[in-house]
Amino acid sequence: MLRARRPTALACMALLAAFVHPRVACRSAAAADDTCVLCHSELPEPLNAPVEAMRHDIHAQKGVTCVDCHGGDATAMDMTAMSPEKGFRGRPPHGEIPGLCGRCHADGAYMRRFDPRLPTDQLQQYWTSVHGQRLQLGDQKVATCVSCHGAHGVLPPDQGGSRVFPANVSATCGGCHSNAGYMTEYGIPTDQEARYRRSVHGDLVLVQRDFSAPTCNDCHGNHGAFPPGASSIAQVCGVCHANNAALFMKSPHRQAFDERGLPECVMCHSNHDIQRTSDAMLGGGTDAVCAPCHPSGSAGHEAAVTMHDAIDHLKMVMAHTEQTLASAKRMGMEVSEEEYALRETVRPQLIMVRTQTHLADTKSVIDAVTTGVNAAAASDAAAQATLTEAQARRRNLLVPLALIAVLMILLGAKLRQLEGRGRRKDG
Repeated sequence: MLRARRPTALACMALLAAFVHPRVACRSAAAADDTCVLCHSELPEPLNAPVEAMRHDIHAQKGVTCVDCHGGDATAMDMTAMSPEKGFRGRPPHGEIPGLCGRCHADGAYMRRFDPRLPTDQLQQYWTSVHGQRLQLGDQKVATCVSCHGAHGVLPPDQGGSRVFPANVSATCGGCHSNAGYMTEYGIPTDQEARYRRSVHGDLVLVQRDFSAPTCNDCHGNHGAFPPGASSIAQVCGVCHANNAALFMKSPHRQAFDERGLPECVMCHSNHDIQRTSDAMLGGGTDAVCAPCHPSGSAGHEAAVTMHDAIDHLKMVMAHTEQTLASAKRMGMEVSEEEYALRETVRPQLIMVRTQTHLADTKSVIDAVTTGVNAAAASDAAAQATLTEAQARRRNLLVPLALIAVLMILLGAKLRQLEGRGRRKDG
C-alpha cells in the first residue's frame, strides 16, 4: 500500500497564505494521512497549537477528526482541501457553535456508541439558559459550548485539567463574569468569583478539595444556567441542605419572604460568599442575622434570643459532661460507653437543634434542647458515678497505705535499734 504523499513546505506555506483565521481544528498527529494535521504541525504558532492540543482531546480519542467540525477534505494535497465545495467552514461563527456541537451531542443514537449514560439534552437546555436566549437575540458575547469546554484539547469533566472540573468551574465562569469591562453592558456584579473564593463552599472545593461541596453550576445549572428566583432559592440550597430547607418551607419566614420578594436563604446566609455558620448568628449579638428584620424588643427578637440561650445551655451541659468524663478517665476508670453516648447521641442532637432553628419555632427548639440536655445529663450522671467510685477506691487505698507506712517506720526503728546493739556489742 502506498503511503499518502507528505505535503511540501511550499504547499504548507500556500495553505498558510490562504488561511483566514488561526483557530483551525485538527486531530491527532498520529493520523499520517490527515493533511490538516500534517500541515499545521509544521506551521508556526499559533497555527500549530491545535495539533498539540488535540493529542489529549476526548473527541480525537473517540475518532472525531478536523473535518467533522470544520469540513473540508483532509486527504487533498492542495488548496482544494479548504474549498467551500468540499464543505470547508473554517472557524464556525459564534452563533452556530451550539448547533454544531449539538449535531453529535443531541443525537442519542450517535452518542450511545460511546457511552449510553451521556446526556443528550444539553443543546435543548442551552436554549433555555440566559446565554442561549441572549445568543438567539444576537448577543455575540455570551458563552457557548467552547467558552466553557474549550475548542481543542477538550477533556472529560472528571479530569483535573478540564475547564469544567469542579475545582476549575469558578475560574471558567469567572473568565467572563469577573471581567468588569466585558460585563459592563449587562449591569450585573462582577465580584461573584472573588466572593465565592472567600466562602465556606469555596474553601471546601478549592482548598480542601471536597468536591461534594457546590460550585457555580451546582446552584445555577450548567447548560441550562439560570439564576434562581427569590422564591426558589431554598429549593436550590435544599439539594444539599435538605433538612434545613424542609423546615424553612414550614416556617413563618417562607410566607413573609415570598410576600416581600425577599430571597430565601440568602437573607441570612448570603449567596456567593456564604460563611461557616455559628450560633452567634442567632440571638441579639452583633453577629446576629435576625436584627435587620427583628429589632430589639420585638417578638421575633425575643424568640431568637430564647433559642440562642437554649442552645448555649445545651453546649454548657455537654462541656460539663466532657470534663467529668475526662476526670474519670485520668483516674484510670473505664468510661468508653459514656464517651460513645456523648459522641453518638448528644452531639448529633446539638446538630439537630441548630437545624431546627430554620423552623423559627421556639418550642420545637426548646424541646430538642431538652432531649439533648437529658441525654447529656445521663452521660454525666454515669461519669459522676464512675468518678465517685474512683475517688472511693482512692480513699479506701489510703488505709492500707497508711498501715504500710507505719509498719515501714516501725521496721526502720527496729533496724536502727538492732544496729545500735550490734555496735555496742562489738565495742
